[in-house]
Amino acid sequence: MQSTELIQSMANRHQLKTSLAIRGLGESVIGALLIASYCKQGQRINLNIRGSGHYHQALIDAYPEGTVRGYVVQREEGMIFQGQQGPWGTGLLSVLRTQDLPGEKPYIGTVPLITGHLAKDLSFYWVQSEQIPSAVGLSVEVQDQRVVSASGFLVQAMPGASSAQVRTVEQHIHEFSSFGKNLSADTEPLHVLSQIFQSTAFMVIEEKKIQFSCRCSWERVQRALALVGVAELQSMLAEDHAAVVHCDFCSKEYKVDAPALELLIHAVSQC
Repeated sequence: MQSTELIQSMANRHQLKTSLAIRGLGESVIGALLIASYCKQGQRINLNIRGSGHYHQALIDAYPEGTVRGYVVQREEGMIFQGQQGPWGTGLLSVLRTQDLPGEKPYIGTVPLITGHLAKDLSFYWVQSEQIPSAVGLSVEVQDQRVVSASGFLVQAMPGASSAQVRTVEQHIHEFSSFGKNLSADTEPLHVLSQIFQSTAFMVIEEKKIQFSCRCSWERVQRALALVGVAELQSMLAEDHAAVVHCDFCSKEYKVDAPALELLIHAVSQC
């Protein structure tokens, strides 16, 4: 998966100022898209990572058609506790899988952050929660707060694969130590796959465009404000003469002026 432009645009949207923040956002977004690529149409996944390291939380929504939204929250410098872990520290990684069909129950899989390196911990998630031997690679190269390259791969053992075949691919992945540097020089996904599989034949079944998309809207903002109740809405009207709602996923702000608040208060009071 090649996602350099996507990660740069999302970093700009959230006005991320440090390479560390951009890298954390990029890794979590690519990881979520890789998981969503195995979903069926109509499904979506929510990747929720909470760690003790440089990142307090990452929350990403991704869909199998390749759309994604999300954000990362950096931890204050004095609050970071990594120990022997990677940049994400210790914590929990959860994947909520839902389906837009009536009667369908969501499925959630949660695993601990074992290494603090997101690629390794996502590999552990697939083995532990999905019972599928997998290898995940993530690379986000940032220079001077600009994304040089952002890519990832997910390789899984299919039913019927022999132990020898699995070991061969595993060895190729382990030898692929300069993954990030290779992607900086060559961002073509097929070239990456050729290094992973080498003499093993493979074919491209489908290609998808990945892009940012947020589901926030004026209607959702109205429903969210209605939930706070008449008393709170009247307080907003009296004190601020308006309400401002910020979407964490896309950083868009919705300003509800006094006349709109009055209409909303009237509608809520009638319910």
